Amino acid sequence: MSGPYILPTSGSTYNVFERLGHPGKYTGVRSVNNATVGFTGSNYGYGAVMVGETSATGTITLSNGGSINIAHLTVGTIYEFSVKQISVNAKTVYAIKRQQ
Repeated sequence: MSGPYILPTSGSTYNVFERLGHPGKYTGVRSVNNATVGFTGSNYGYGAVMVGETSATGTITLSNGGSINIAHLTVGTIYEFSVKQISVNAKTVYAIKRQQ
């Protein structure tokens, strides 16, 4: 028997996003405030960042090397970076998970 194989719509343990897919470009967000967070392993997939507050300081380390000074980014703008680590002091930076 050939596909497509459709998941059942009722009586299933799958939620609507698992059955139909995610309807946007981004699927999750994690805020980083006064901390250092790595985005490998279970945090893999964060492909964008947004500075949430003025005067944020710290660095965003990219997955293939190099880093970006958070103070040089504009608040509220989404930057599509392949994030390895975010280190921020006393303000909030949002890591945004991209749909694969």
